[in-house]
Amino acid sequence: MTQLNNALILSAILTLSAALPVMAANSEKDYRDNVQWAKDSIKQNQNKAGYTGFDVNSLCKDATCQQEVANPSESRYYNNPSAMDSAKMQGMSTDGQAQAVTSGFNKGRPTIDENDPAYHTAVGYQNDAYNISHGISSKYHDCEKGLVCEVDSQPRSCTLPTNNPVQCYLTPFVKHSSMTTKEYDFQLFYAPLPYTFALEEPAALSSVRLSGRFTISQLSTAMRFYIDDNLLGEVSVTPEKCSMMICSVQINHQYPYPVASESSSYVFKMSEIYLGNTEGELILASEAHVTLVTNKTSVEVGYNNSCGAVLPECQQVQSQCIEGKETRMVNGIAVTLDCWKEQTTYQCAFPNTCSTLADCSIQSTSCDTQLGGVCIKDKQQRLCDKQQCRDTGLICGADSFALSGDYYDPAATRSTDFNHAAAGLAAVSDAAGDVKDKANINENSAIIFKGNIMECSDKALGISNCCQDSGWGNGIGLTSCSEEEKALGTAKEDKLTVSLGQYCAEKVLGVCIRKKKAYCAFDSKLARIVQVEGRAQLGKNFGSAKHPDCSAFSPNELQRIDMSSMDFSDFYEDMYDAIELPSTDEIQKRLQQSVGGTKP
Repeated sequence: MTQLNNALILSAILTLSAALPVMAANSEKDYRDNVQWAKDSIKQNQNKAGYTGFDVNSLCKDATCQQEVANPSESRYYNNPSAMDSAKMQGMSTDGQAQAVTSGFNKGRPTIDENDPAYHTAVGYQNDAYNISHGISSKYHDCEKGLVCEVDSQPRSCTLPTNNPVQCYLTPFVKHSSMTTKEYDFQLFYAPLPYTFALEEPAALSSVRLSGRFTISQLSTAMRFYIDDNLLGEVSVTPEKCSMMICSVQINHQYPYPVASESSSYVFKMSEIYLGNTEGELILASEAHVTLVTNKTSVEVGYNNSCGAVLPECQQVQSQCIEGKETRMVNGIAVTLDCWKEQTTYQCAFPNTCSTLADCSIQSTSCDTQLGGVCIKDKQQRLCDKQQCRDTGLICGADSFALSGDYYDPAATRSTDFNHAAAGLAAVSDAAGDVKDKANINENSAIIFKGNIMECSDKALGISNCCQDSGWGNGIGLTSCSEEEKALGTAKEDKLTVSLGQYCAEKVLGVCIRKKKAYCAFDSKLARIVQVEGRAQLGKNFGSAKHPDCSAFSPNELQRIDMSSMDFSDFYEDMYDAIELPSTDEIQKRLQQSVGGTKP
């Protein structure tokens, strides 16, 4: 902690010195005088009781680490910039953390509206900071009237809709298909031909199976079979039984259907071939069966939009079918649709951010957003040449200045960020002290911020209460308390303990006549804070009053604790009490001397 405080002193001196213009004639002498003064201030803290020097080797776990500290591997880059550049490029291409930084460099960056007046005001304050801090009026800031002005030509960007209609086309495609096979059996018992087969639903005929007896003329040599005038096949026949020039023929054969189309009815007929290849139509089928084997294809149709994903700012205003109903083969599947191509017109509406820049001249126009190859939003670069002033109550120079009513007060205040950072560093320093010079230590050794179990007694009937939290030495009966109980009382007053509750230590006839309270006591407030909040993060507790757990943290457990989220407020007062800083007047006097000024 002492080293940290001394570093703070020197940092404050150098920071304040850099904030003022250097005008001293002998700046080198003043610099050396102030360096010596800062060193003397550091020695004041080093001479305090309890100060221990800093040994960097105490942070090393072995001789290899100490060797690396004494001779870092990076020393090979000394006077060898080419080797450093080579290592840099190799590290950027192979190191995972470097690649993560590179890939995420622009992620999460806020979007800045270039037309936001607050943005231009902030840029104006930045560019004219010297005039504001020195009380000098300029064309951008009038310190006497409190005006802030925007002047001259400034580039601005804006967007506006083109109102161009966009035509997109929806075309179907087969997302999924499935086929169902079904058979229909029809009996032709002396039925007249041609015969019409009616189906339950439209389906494609894949094959036809003929079985049974068919009647033909005694003079016939073959039979032919037709479905919807499409020839299935021809069978040469030998009459099995004839009577009065009429013969019967037994047939059992299956024919593929040569036509790929769907229908809900099919017409069957047959003919006979005479000698001399003369064909005559048969008009009667005897005890015959005709089985139609059908395939029913079911398809799920999706649609492709030629424009891709349509923005929510674009609405459909017109739609028409330009390729009407028909059956087409898609991937070998017959698909019938009412519309095979639909033309859809969209109109897109975007806000016109250029309307606020109507007085500015247009420098360039380019397309910002397209849909289906059509520009639907333009981006313009404009040049605005004007002066606009507004009263913000700006007060320049002197001891304070205000921007839009928010005043800067140069009075010294303590930084809460420093409080937390310094307390966290102190905790790490104390933890390093617990590890230093201990042999046979590994990452699971519980040695950091160890607590001690302490107890006190509270006897019945008010005879003696050695567990009171304050007023030690002033109460009746406290003289009977043990040295441990007295030490515990002092530790509680110094906020070094964690209460674990009480339990009955002695009973008589079932009545508790002496109770004990248990505590975990620590060497410092810092250790108590890290233990309480660290256990909460690790999901550990301090046990119970009868079975306390005041054990230390291991190095592995300490690495898992987030000290940035801890509340060190109880430790701040002790931390500042340990710092002896020069007075504010002394610092101001020396800074003014260093720049050649005088105290007002």
